[in-house]
Amino acid sequence: MSLQKEIFKKGNKGTALLEQTLIEEQEDVDDSGKDDSNYENYDILDQVLVYIFRVYDIQGKSANNSSPLFVLHHGAGYSALTFALAALHIKNLTNGESTIFAYDCRGHGKTKTSDDLNLSLGQLSQDLVDVLKAAFGNDVITNREIFLVGHSMGGCVVADVMSRKLISSVTCMAVIDVVEGSAMEALSGMLNFCRNRPSEFKTLEDAILWSKKSGSIRNIESARISIPCLLTEQETHTNIKKYTWRTDLAATQPHWEGWFSGLSEKFLSSNAAKLLILAGTDRLDKPLTIAQMQGKYQLMVLPEAGHMVQEDIPERTASALVDFWKRNEKLILPVKKPFINDK
Repeated sequence: MSLQKEIFKKGNKGTALLEQTLIEEQEDVDDSGKDDSNYENYDILDQVLVYIFRVYDIQGKSANNSSPLFVLHHGAGYSALTFALAALHIKNLTNGESTIFAYDCRGHGKTKTSDDLNLSLGQLSQDLVDVLKAAFGNDVITNREIFLVGHSMGGCVVADVMSRKLISSVTCMAVIDVVEGSAMEALSGMLNFCRNRPSEFKTLEDAILWSKKSGSIRNIESARISIPCLLTEQETHTNIKKYTWRTDLAATQPHWEGWFSGLSEKFLSSNAAKLLILAGTDRLDKPLTIAQMQGKYQLMVLPEAGHMVQEDIPERTASALVDFWKRNEKLILPVKKPFINDK
């Protein structure tokens, strides 16, 4: 069994949303290394709007949906597979009881929509709700115990969904390595980052090694899973293959400020239990520092990781998420039977 098959098992078809259906796809695998992990997955297809969201999940053992649902949202320029190894560890740490769900958001990975450049925060938040409904049924947002997790831009989406009360059944939320203050300060350097990273690679292995050498992803095992999905194969006029980025990060610039603006307030105003995982305390801004001292959320700092925390140290990340859920899960108390005196 290949690595991705071991990590993300194909799930059951969910209830349709409008005219949405779920379709299954198995891509051809060749010897060039393209898609060489032979992943199992399924797509959510909206036949009216021509939206296809690439979805990965691990179904929990519970047949009555009583197990928690971990929903993982990736950051800008990445894909659902950034959580691949962390998802496997979550599965093991919960003894296979929990369901883990991740998808490529629009403009990323293998998701295709008629408006891939519409990466406004409002659209991304609505996509999260719609994809969940399509995969699990309309009542998932009201009846299922959900743990929302978002990395970087994904953290902004998770916080926005919670502040707008789009999903009422969320008991826990976690934001990974994104803070409004430091993110807004870093925006001026984002274009330089986009310009300075290689625009193409001769092979997938070159891209994987670049991600490790540059420090973008410090865990080579995770990079071998997540990097290929971020690239698309092209042929030059001389029939030489090259690999370029699927997502043009520079083209998303109009949305950058909208993603991060108000993030701290949205995060802190959520009525769910809140966890913030950072790679360094220097990323904390003033509102979050004050709130942390007041005990309004739990802070975990993992200095051995870079920005891609869930890839650099997937087991530690999974352990932090599972431990937090166990401390904050809903308690189902036994119903007291009324005392009846037969005398």
